[in-house]
Amino acid sequence: MHDTPPGPHEPGPDAALVGELRELMEQAAAGLAPLPDLTQEAVRLGRRRRFRARAAVVGAVTGVLAAGGIGSAALGGVLDGGQASPSVRSATPAAPLTPVPTPETTLAPTPVPEATPDAVHRKRAAEALSLALGDWIGPVTPSGSDLFVARRDGHAFPVRFQAVPDGSEGVAPCPGAVELLEPESTESPGSNCRTTWQPDGRIEARVTVAYGEVSGLRSVSVLYRYAGSTVKLAVDPDTAAGVSPPVTADQVLSAAVSTVLLPEAKYLAEGSLASASAGVSSSASVRPTGAGGADDA
Repeated sequence: MHDTPPGPHEPGPDAALVGELRELMEQAAAGLAPLPDLTQEAVRLGRRRRFRARAAVVGAVTGVLAAGGIGSAALGGVLDGGQASPSVRSATPAAPLTPVPTPETTLAPTPVPEATPDAVHRKRAAEALSLALGDWIGPVTPSGSDLFVARRDGHAFPVRFQAVPDGSEGVAPCPGAVELLEPESTESPGSNCRTTWQPDGRIEARVTVAYGEVSGLRSVSVLYRYAGSTVKLAVDPDTAAGVSPPVTADQVLSAAVSTVLLPEAKYLAEGSLASASAGVSSSASVRPTGAGGADDA
């Protein structure tokens, strides 16, 4: 025979079993204390953790700011030239330093003396003489107020370059028309002279080689008419050293009428004429200290 299933209002065997289990569990838990409320404890622990986290962040920030302030104060003390204090300096900024104005010293410019026209011409004449005679007697420079001197091999040879107003039509002839003897052919005392015309026929010159009566040293001079004056170019010996100038008469003549020296000769001639009109003689002669020329022709 098969069991008849329970009706809709009759409890089945499973429902009866569940009910018995529930009664047994209620009887077992009847003597136990009630469970605590865990919600409030969880909330309290969460708040405490957030507080600790915030405190740690605030402490870290405060430490960084404090370290920066101490470092700035110490660095400021070193830059001010003093030693850093063990304690942190006051954060109050120091008053700015007001620079003390120093009186300015104004130096008056030193006036540069202007070169006179005569000084400018003498410098130019020395350069022209160096170009015309420098190959034989060395460079020529002004010496003193109205002097020139040529230097070669440690010797000083006076050079005279001057112009004198003269109303004559030509240079004075040589005394007795003595023919010129070149220095390399004779060293006899006295004077040797000749008068010559330049190849272009415009300038007549008198060339003289003179020897000192005592020293026997030789000097060479050239006179010629130019621009209304008598121009003279002479090279004298170094009497202090007892040395005659290493130049011949023809070389001095060639230099005297060269295109380099004639413009300076014209300047001297015009100056001598202007001085003559004012009653003053104008000349430029060279004779350094300790050196004198032979007898003039």
